[in-house]
Amino acid sequence: MAKVDFAKLPTFDQLPVREGAPPDSVWGVFGEGDELGCLNFLTPENIVAAAKLVKKGKVFRLDAKVGYAKPPLFGRPPFVHNIVNLSPTAHDDLLNAYNTQEGSQWDGLAHVGHVGHRKFYDGVTAEEIRNRMGRLNISSWKDKFVGRGVLIDAVTYRAAHGRPIQPLTRDVVTLDDLKGALVAQKVTLQPGSVLLVRTGWMEAYEASSDADKKAMAPMDKLKSVGVEPSRDLVEWLWNNRVAALGTDTPAAEPWPWNLTDAGALHHRAIPLLGLSLGEQFVLKPLAEDCAADGSYEFLLVAVPINLDNGIATPANTVVIK
Repeated sequence: MAKVDFAKLPTFDQLPVREGAPPDSVWGVFGEGDELGCLNFLTPENIVAAAKLVKKGKVFRLDAKVGYAKPPLFGRPPFVHNIVNLSPTAHDDLLNAYNTQEGSQWDGLAHVGHVGHRKFYDGVTAEEIRNRMGRLNISSWKDKFVGRGVLIDAVTYRAAHGRPIQPLTRDVVTLDDLKGALVAQKVTLQPGSVLLVRTGWMEAYEASSDADKKAMAPMDKLKSVGVEPSRDLVEWLWNNRVAALGTDTPAAEPWPWNLTDAGALHHRAIPLLGLSLGEQFVLKPLAEDCAADGSYEFLLVAVPINLDNGIATPANTVVIK
């Protein structure tokens, strides 16, 4: 992890800092060969300060149950869970065809490269990833994803302003919505925050019938609310030193989006900004607790899978208040 001096970091309009790097990219900001991107903002000092936010010892698991989506979204194949009999009194689990992105997840920096520049974060190539050369390895995050979390409850904010979110449509949570909700919640972003955005998609999906879940599972049938995928949004995220962005939606940004669109949030955030996107989180219980006690900040702990050459990770994330 690079030693981060927040006072010396470039602002978004000062990017890029590396000669030949794409516009709006942070390549080189954290040194050569960086594997962490914006997780560099989760400094030891940040972790100590975040730990002081724990006041009542209440824990919230943000992962949905493994296999919650039946059938899995985006046409991904379902895994098979077998219980292996070792002896009359012993068992093992065996998961066949398990996809680390079948449910609640954090996208690693090898997940998506930039469609226009044909490079991944820090200029890494697809060949380096596919040839298992150790670049942008999810296991590099195994002990780096701890810090201050902040919830933005866009569901409550939009409803209070007469614009309820339609979560199972391609609705957009705008940057103004995010800023307005923070003001309403009396929360100020601080450098090194992991931002969680609740849209209500997970609750709407869970309330759907089995037939509707089956109908929306294919990639070309799914529709979902998401966060505005604009340059202004990523500028705001970078200038506020946001460490990661998690949501309760399938794709973080509104789905469907054109996979060849260089302006998609996945293409702006992951390869250019080195910002992990989190998806399919369970945020309603946390939101209810935040509304009850008026505190929307907390200690967030994620434990990425320790898998060499891994692309992404199950969320494995808890919030502690």
